[in-house]
Amino acid sequence: MNQAIDHDTFDLDDLDALGLSKFDPTQHLTSKAAVAAYMSEIVATGNAELFQSAMNDVVRAYGMGKVAARADITREGAYKALREGSKPRFETILKMLDALGMQLAIVPKTTPDSAVEA
Repeated sequence: MNQAIDHDTFDLDDLDALGLSKFDPTQHLTSKAAVAAYMSEIVATGNAELFQSAMNDVVRAYGMGKVAARADITREGAYKALREGSKPRFETILKMLDALGMQLAIVPKTTPDSAVEA
């Protein structure tokens, strides 16, 4: 089934036409090691929106209601915090990470940049 793809008119939302389905990372976030590796790669990008989207993936994988309850926030609050375009409080992110058994760690960058010197 070799189908020629016209890259100028290809629509990613029409994956069904190619017999493909959209990738869902939640199916692969089944262990603490997988979550840590996934989130570490995302944090390394420095992209806050991507981090928020990845947090949404992880929390959905573990169950929004379960994570919210363990984080002592409402389920609606968790959805709101992770919704695209929202600006969640840092405390909320820390609570959700803690509920997942994760924590943030600050380490020096491995690539040289224009960091402020002490």
